[in-house]
Amino acid sequence: MLTLRLVYTKENYMKFLSHLELMKLFERIFRFHQLPLKYSEGFNPIPKMTFAAPLSVGYSSLREVMEVQLSEQLPLERVLAIQFPSGIKIIDASYVNTKKSLMAHLSHAEYLIKVDMKKNIEQLPLKEWIEKFLNAETVTIEKKGKNGKMRSLEILPLINRYEIVYQGETETIFRAVLQSGSQGSLNPEALIEAFFGFYQMAHEIQTIQVERRLLLFTDSDGQLKDIFSLKDDV
Repeated sequence: MLTLRLVYTKENYMKFLSHLELMKLFERIFRFHQLPLKYSEGFNPIPKMTFAAPLSVGYSSLREVMEVQLSEQLPLERVLAIQFPSGIKIIDASYVNTKKSLMAHLSHAEYLIKVDMKKNIEQLPLKEWIEKFLNAETVTIEKKGKNGKMRSLEILPLINRYEIVYQGETETIFRAVLQSGSQGSLNPEALIEAFFGFYQMAHEIQTIQVERRLLLFTDSDGQLKDIFSLKDDV
């Protein structure tokens, strides 16, 4: 059994596909291109595919990562030539030897977050505000747990990096590296709402647009790396 790891984009109208719809699309495209897929056993066999992390509906991404099991090896040139609807494109591929799922290794994700405000914020010292925010004693948000009940979540330990990329009259772009995965995660929209709420300005947010740039794992030296480069010896 072979594991084919793919990097793909999810942009334009494709960002409005749910994770289930995305999985069905990949299955249809792979079948159309006659990939030698491996299937699960049972009454309703499905292709053995795993995704590093579901992407929230409405979020775009330049670098999503998934794996699919094949019964025989195909030339990577053929894999890279597979055509998807506009907005999804395979940009890298490799064969890997994996023991654990991508999701089990995932630790962080990098985002670009574009925020449009209802009023002019060009003169606000947002860089200094971020520094003060990150050095606060505590910042908590309310998050719904798996049992459906709301709980308080301390978010500062979940922020690896948070900075301004651009600041205009009413538009600001932030870059953030946030914890993501089985050990806990922070939604980028929740970060923005908490940040502006810290300065009593959450009500001034008009829209938030999110682009996921990278999915990351923590290597044995504690460094964050692109999960596409993950090897078994991690």
